[in-house]
Order: sequence, then C-alpha cells, then structure tokens
Amino acid sequence: MDEENKNEAVENTVDEIKENENNENVKEEFETEKDEKSDINDVKNDIKAENTDKTKPKKKKIKPPKKASNIKKIKAIKPSSKSIVKFVNKNRTALIAIFAIIVLLIIAFLFNSNNIIKIGEKQVMFSKEYSMSSKADFYVSGENIFYVSKDGMLFLDKKGTTLWSDTFTMSSPYMLNDGGYAAVADSNSKTVNVYDKTGRLYQISTAGEITTFAVNPIGCCAVVCKVGEDYRVDVYSNTGETMFEGSRASKDGIPIGIDVSDDGTVVGITLVDYNDIKIKSSVQFYYTTKSEAQSTESSDGLVSAVEIPEAIAGIVKFLPNRHCIVASDKSMMNIDCSRQNSFNKKWEKTFDNYVTAFDIVNNEYIAVAYGESMSVSDETAIGNENTVHWYNLNGRETGYAKADDRITDISSSSRGTIITVDKEFIAYTSRGRELWRYAAIQNVLGMQFYNSVDRVILVTPTKMQLLDVKKGVAMQEESETESTTSVEGTTAVNSSETTTAAQSQ
Repeated sequence: MDEENKNEAVENTVDEIKENENNENVKEEFETEKDEKSDINDVKNDIKAENTDKTKPKKKKIKPPKKASNIKKIKAIKPSSKSIVKFVNKNRTALIAIFAIIVLLIIAFLFNSNNIIKIGEKQVMFSKEYSMSSKADFYVSGENIFYVSKDGMLFLDKKGTTLWSDTFTMSSPYMLNDGGYAAVADSNSKTVNVYDKTGRLYQISTAGEITTFAVNPIGCCAVVCKVGEDYRVDVYSNTGETMFEGSRASKDGIPIGIDVSDDGTVVGITLVDYNDIKIKSSVQFYYTTKSEAQSTESSDGLVSAVEIPEAIAGIVKFLPNRHCIVASDKSMMNIDCSRQNSFNKKWEKTFDNYVTAFDIVNNEYIAVAYGESMSVSDETAIGNENTVHWYNLNGRETGYAKADDRITDISSSSRGTIITVDKEFIAYTSRGRELWRYAAIQNVLGMQFYNSVDRVILVTPTKMQLLDVKKGVAMQEESETESTTSVEGTTAVNSSETTTAAQSQ
C-alpha cells in the first residue's frame, strides 16, 4: 500500500509540475533533457526523505526549470538605414556589376525581341519615280534637294514639291556640289551647268571632252578637258567668267583631281605620271588671279608642287581655312596654302591598308575606309581590315568602327557618316558611335542624310525617297509583298510622276 502511495505521489507531483508550467506561462520553449531529469530526481529524493520520516507527503510548489545556458532567443533582423549604407559602401563594386548585368540583359531581351524594324511606305515622306533608263543624282542643300536626271534639273522642297526646273538632255549626268551650289556635267560632253537655289547661274562650254570638274562654296567652277592628246585646265568665277586657263602636256602627267579654294584664288590639281616604270604623282597649286600669279617666279602662276612617289593621288579638297587635303592610295596629307608663295605640308598619314572609300566630313573630319592589308605579316593592318576611321584636321584619330565586310562607299554631312557594306547602310557619328542600320532588299545606289540623323534620301534605280528612320535600331526594307498599296492615314506622300511630268508643273 505504501508503494502505491509513493507512485501516486510521484505522478501527482509530475502533473503538478506540468500544470504549474502552463499556469506560469513559461516563455522558454527549449529545455535540455539533462535539466529536466535533474529537477524530477530532486523531487523524487524529497519524497523519499519524507517517507523515511513516515510523514505524509505534502504538496510542494515547484519552481520552473532553470533556463539552459546555451539557448538564446531568436529575434527578427531589422536593418537600420546606417547598416544598409554600410553594406552598400562595402559592396559597391559588386552591386554595380550586378546592376549593369541586369540592365544589359533587359536591353538584350528587348532588342532581340524586336531587333529588326520593317521600313515600308509609312516611313516615306515623299517619293520621286523615274524610268530605268534615267540616271539620277541628288544633293541635299539645307531643306532643299537638287535632283538631276537625264532630262534636267529639279529643285525640290522638303515636301517634294518642285520649286523650279531646268530642262536639258544628258545620257549620264554627274553632279558635284559644295555649299549651296551644284555643278552638272555629262559623261564625255563639253558642257557644265552651275546652279544655286535660284536656278541656273551659268553654263560652260569647253574646248574638249570634260574629264573632271569641281565647284566651290561661292560658285566658282574648275574644269579639266582633253584636247587632242593633251589637257586643258580652266577656272571660272561665279558669274561664268574665265579666271584661269592653262595647258598640260599628257607626258607630264594626267590630271585626275581638281578643286578651287573657298575664296577662289587658288586651284589645286593632282597629276599621275604613268610614263616611268614606277607610278608617281604630284599635286600642283596655281594662283587664279593675275595679281598673285605675277608675284610668283613661274610664268603660269605655279606657286607650289608636292611630289607623291609610287602612289596614285586622286583627291584634292580645299578647306575653309585655306588648307588642302590631298589623298592617294598610299597616304593623305594636309597642305597649308595660307601663306603667300609659301605652301607647306603640315602633316602626312600613311596607309597600311588599301583604301576603299574616302570622304571629307563637313570640313571638320576625314573619314577613311580600310580594306585589305598591304602586308600579310602586319597584324595591326590585318586587324584594321573592313574598318572606317575618322581623323580631325590635325591628323589625329577621333573615332573607329568595324564593319562585317568590305566598305564600298562613304556619304557624309554635318549630321554624320553613312557607310555602305553591300546592301547595308550604317550611320555613325564622327566619334564612331553607331546611330542606326538600314538593310535594303532592292538595289540601292546611295543614301544621304536629310537635315537630321533620322531622315535620309534613299536612291534606287527607279526612284528617290525621303525616309524617316529610327535611331538606335536596325531596320530592314519591306519586300513588295509586305508593303501595302495604300498609304492612307500615314505621313507618306507617294508620287508616281516621272521626271518629265514633274518638270511640267
């Protein structure tokens, strides 16, 4: 019976411990098994001691078990603004890299989801059509366009409206321009027409077939024609009066390039001599006014000449500061023509690659397209194949861009540079930053900026179009099946008129 009372007392004690734990709302949830057993053993020992004295066991208030020393209360982390700033400062580089990667991934996703924009009739501001037999050429002057074909010259405004026209017949007209002036001559003809925004200024009739010509920003025109076996050079004022005339024997070199200084006082001519085993070139400068020509030691006004050995010099271009850029297949140079009777070479840049295209950009930069390396062992030149480089007028490189294939043409203006790679046209700034790409399906003869970086003149064998393009994207011309026959509700103004019909307006 005593044994049963003992067991009952133990059970009652344990129940009382549990009840006390609940009543006291013990906050600690984790206890060690060791502490619990120790407390229970202590209770049992107390009971045994009481039974030994043969006294009736009394209910004893039991204290909660001791808190384990290795158990800590878990608290929620609430970062302060100070700790956040400290974390960011400590991991700034890693955070920037992560942010950049996220941005690039977003851009790549957006670009790849719509990386080709179709350009069709809705982007056409206006269009001029002509027959396949007509060779057309265009020159953008401000918001106006000089538009020439075998039937004549048209002067168009920004809406494609004909402001004036001049009718003539040429089998293959070729137009050169500078400033607000344009000069047009026919292949193997003896006539040059010079225009400004008001219409035809004057017409030149030469003694022989024209081989090359040029016009300057004030309307002066220089012409080279072949008379018999030799050549003749003439320079005309902006009123059509003869300012300079001279003869060149073919044995002294064939005139390839010609230009007149912006003030009309100097003419530069590049000559190529094929008579020797090795080709050589030279550029010669003449005064066009009698007063300056008489101040030279030469009877014909020759003031300076620069030899260019083992090269073909085909480009001579005057700048507004009376400097002159001369380019050959081996080098380009800047000639200072500002000093009286003392023209000097300022700098020269030699090429390690064959030059496939060349252009003066707004009289501020020089764009040069490099083709194949001249040496199979020159790693730098091999790396420069199919690239375009921009140089300032001091000969320092300012930009660079790599193309996927051979660059065949460069068209430049104050807005930037457009290079031609097969049927793809890529627009850049003079720092080499890409503006946009245009992939043509049909045969495109040329592309020029029109008064902004996102409007261009597109020239095909059958029409000229003024297009809106999109900066920062790649564009592809719509095929005939993709384009619609109606342009209602768009900004496009299609004109099916021929050149002859346009001239009758």
